[in-house]
Amino acid sequence: MKALILGLVLAAAAPAGASVQGDPHDSTRVILQRDQPRLLGDVQDWSDYLAKLTPAMQAKYGPELAQIKSAGDAAETVETLRPAQLRLEAWKQALTYELFPFLPGGLVQPSPAVLLAQAQVEAFQAVNKLQQRAISADQRKFFDAFKGRISQVSDAQSLDRLFDNAGFVRPAPLPQAAFPGVSAGAVGVSAPVRGLVIHDVPSPLALDAADRARFAKVAQYLKGRGASQKVIDLTIAEAVRQNVDPLLVLALVQNESGFKTGATSSAGARGLMQIMPGTGRGLGVSDPDRLYDPSVNLRAGVTFLKGLWNKFTGVSFAALSSSNVVASGDVKKVIASYNAGPGAVGKYGGVPPYRETMAYVKNVLGTYLHLRGLFNS
Repeated sequence: MKALILGLVLAAAAPAGASVQGDPHDSTRVILQRDQPRLLGDVQDWSDYLAKLTPAMQAKYGPELAQIKSAGDAAETVETLRPAQLRLEAWKQALTYELFPFLPGGLVQPSPAVLLAQAQVEAFQAVNKLQQRAISADQRKFFDAFKGRISQVSDAQSLDRLFDNAGFVRPAPLPQAAFPGVSAGAVGVSAPVRGLVIHDVPSPLALDAADRARFAKVAQYLKGRGASQKVIDLTIAEAVRQNVDPLLVLALVQNESGFKTGATSSAGARGLMQIMPGTGRGLGVSDPDRLYDPSVNLRAGVTFLKGLWNKFTGVSFAALSSSNVVASGDVKKVIASYNAGPGAVGKYGGVPPYRETMAYVKNVLGTYLHLRGLFNS
């Protein structure tokens, strides 16, 4: 009914009864340049995840993911990109429901960005129908400009205001129409693949396209050693959030766990930054199993590292990026204390004479310097 009202109002009002000021093309290009790499990065993360599944699952879900990638690559406007985003959301819903049917509501819930994309798609479709009926060139030009404004809104409420200000009624989005998921009776439910845990499932990117580009060579190197783009993104983002050198945190994670979120040491240290349950409790993580959650682990681990940094060195992280870390006794103390504990470093006044700790300090510094060289190149 609302779509019909929109049609009647638009037919009568455009272009004389409503105006869309300015040229939206520059702004929509910026949005496309932001969102297209995010979509393609998300597709790549899910492609990496799919490669861990059985051949049957790859055959079932691979072709659709390839088509989504092609659609995302080919998108030249926000209008053509949004349907690809919704297709990816539906694909994720179906795959994760089949893998983890025991989770209420499915694992992947529509984000505000996806809900906005769905609202925009509905609006684009309604305006396109009206544009096809436009008689004059001015009317068609008006509809093009109006679709540009639809591309620019940041939430569904802004989309409502856009239509209201132009004197139109926005068609209501169809809830869940674009991502219905899969009912339990629709597919044969597969047992989870051995060795995979829920935390391996890709999440929305933690970095925007510009940050990803800055760390591209570093990420390429780490991915060649088994790291996923998702975990690399999360690590960098958490380090930046706490004002810690991201390259140092990446070097620690590489040497602690090899970027394996489910890593457990013989002593019981857990997760990406190999945090002991007791240490985790002191950092606010009362449930030791939560240390396998990469976001929780990184938040606690970076906090711990930052505390050691403040205890043993007066060097700023900004200065670290250009200093000779190999010659810095204070930096070595920090790295040694992460491995052997601050008590041992305090007792010996520097790196303890433990073979494991001395090798650890050497390896972490070596990894850090290599990552710094890649980043600066």
